[in-house]
Amino acid sequence: MRRAPLALLCTIALLTSGCAARFARSDGNDSTAVSQGGLPAAQGGGAGTTGGLVSVPPGSGSTGGQLVSGSSGGTTGFSTGGGTSSTGGSSTTGGATSGGATGTSGAAGTGGTTGPTAVPAGSQTGVTKTTVKIGLFVPKTGAAPVPPTIDAQAQNYWDYVKSKGGIYGRNVTVKIYDTGSTEAGARTAVQNAVSDGIFAAVSLDRISVEGALVTALHKAGIPHLINQMPHAQAIPDDGFYVGTDQVHNGVQIADYMKDRLHVTKVGFVGENDPTAYPARDAFVAEAKRIGLKVVHNEVVDGMGNQFLAEAQKLKTDGAQSVWLYVAPNNAINISKESQADGYHPTWVSSSIAWGFNLALTPAAGALDGAKAFSPWGGLSDPRYATFNKIDTAGHTSQDKDIGLAAWGFGQIISAALHNAGPDLGRNSFRVAMQNLRTGSKDVVTGAAMCWPPLDFTTGKRYGSGDRTIVMTVKGSGASGNSVWATESDYAAKY
Repeated sequence: MRRAPLALLCTIALLTSGCAARFARSDGNDSTAVSQGGLPAAQGGGAGTTGGLVSVPPGSGSTGGQLVSGSSGGTTGFSTGGGTSSTGGSSTTGGATSGGATGTSGAAGTGGTTGPTAVPAGSQTGVTKTTVKIGLFVPKTGAAPVPPTIDAQAQNYWDYVKSKGGIYGRNVTVKIYDTGSTEAGARTAVQNAVSDGIFAAVSLDRISVEGALVTALHKAGIPHLINQMPHAQAIPDDGFYVGTDQVHNGVQIADYMKDRLHVTKVGFVGENDPTAYPARDAFVAEAKRIGLKVVHNEVVDGMGNQFLAEAQKLKTDGAQSVWLYVAPNNAINISKESQADGYHPTWVSSSIAWGFNLALTPAAGALDGAKAFSPWGGLSDPRYATFNKIDTAGHTSQDKDIGLAAWGFGQIISAALHNAGPDLGRNSFRVAMQNLRTGSKDVVTGAAMCWPPLDFTTGKRYGSGDRTIVMTVKGSGASGNSVWATESDYAAKY
């Protein structure tokens, strides 16, 4: 019996599968133009709709940009430049109005006709005049631990922001909380974070564990950037889904297999976690709809490391491309067992699963030519030039790309901190996130964004609009020089 060794290097797993939330989303906002401060130009306050976005030129007023809202009609307006606005729909201090000048009077209210009031900061737990404390929830131990470099890499972006003066004089520190990759561990981690007084949270974990984090963090009143969560679980008003919709990912992967790989027989291997089944079902349904033959559809023990029987069945079934919806160590072992049997299909990964360089060396060539649907591209992508220069924790191409996730999360949070203004609290941060639309540039540092364009405006709870980058493995793992590289840029359909 052949058994692939479980290499220590494969313990880079940032988790396995994930699913989407049940909220409307928009796919057509790639490369969206943004106004000063990174906020979208909203419509003016009509019959009780949205207040105008006031974009004040820097230097035209005495204070920095801040969130403002009219007292009737339009729900929220924004002052994002260097001055302030004295009226709800127009600017009298040199600022131009990006939305409508005034709202329409009527039974629904008079949008933007009264003076703006700053959005209340709310709880300032975790905030001082000079600091902001963020919690990052990851499995440092358990079935799919992240590498030790995660601590330093999580802080890299914020050290770069600090070198540029911080955000309104504040610098951010990140504290790591270990979930142990279990739901019980997630709840304990949140209790510890509450005791520590964190301001906001980010999570990267298994789908069921992130679901537990969503519930516990919301109960604690802590705003939360979510990477993935169970399909049936609603996103709370202080939760912001910034990761990839795994259910839609299943559709994308099936379409990619037909339209880009030009295969006819496909397969699926997932883990025995019911929260991951909706994504599998979406993949299978789409594959059948477009005329692909699903010849393999199996789940395995996510905690196992022996997959000889699975590999033999894969070879017998003969899928030309297989979606491996599993953690990195499982992907490594399944692919190695299959290669030992003379079977090497085009393996496909999704979101934050095994699409990291550290998975390739221990796979020893078994993952050569694989594809990954990811929130970011390969390290050689030109947009990551600043990241590659600043990141000092990831010293080689084999571990440095893990830091792209933390860097990207940092860019999203910093945009919201910037747009919330100097009077920072959990409420003003939440409102800033609810009205956040990012473009291609980091509004704080000017560096390229390494996360897809996000849009939470008009009540969206899921920000990325299903857009992913496709990566492919370049080089050979057998000789130790394989890396993930960008194949195609952000798209919602393939």
